[in-house]
Amino acid sequence: MAGQPRRFVLAAPVRRRPVAPDANARPPTPADAEGLALLMHAAYAGTIDDEGETLEDTRAVVAQYFAGEFGPPMPAVSEVVQRDGELVAATLLTQWWRGPFVAFMITAPHAQRQGLARAGLTRALNRLADGDEPWLRLVVTEGNTRAEALYASLGFVPVPVPLFEDPQG
Repeated sequence: MAGQPRRFVLAAPVRRRPVAPDANARPPTPADAEGLALLMHAAYAGTIDDEGETLEDTRAVVAQYFAGEFGPPMPAVSEVVQRDGELVAATLLTQWWRGPFVAFMITAPHAQRQGLARAGLTRALNRLADGDEPWLRLVVTEGNTRAEALYASLGFVPVPVPLFEDPQG
């Protein structure tokens, strides 16, 4: 469809990387749904990934995440970061195409450029390194230059995705 942004699947090898712990980071739970919806709606507003979603639309997306509609959630390797009672960042992984996938990586506008996304993604990679997953995948929108730079710095490279294969089969 014309006008739709192009998105690419990237993957990085799962290996341990140095990162500081964050006492405010914890696994996400369904009780975080409203905070995640508020965070996601604010983070995407006015960006290249903004498709005009309302807060209600965003609440539905968060409900879909917890219901497993983007693949089974992986709360043990995912995290939310809360400061002063507000969720300010989230790295939410699922199982997709037979492996771990970053379904959402979100940072509140007022908390951007503080290393929260890098640290959350690095901690997720480190948690995965404790298991037997060789790769972590995600999707990036072409033109999201800050995200593209972050992912490249962590070793993410473009990978092909089979088009006619059941992603969970």
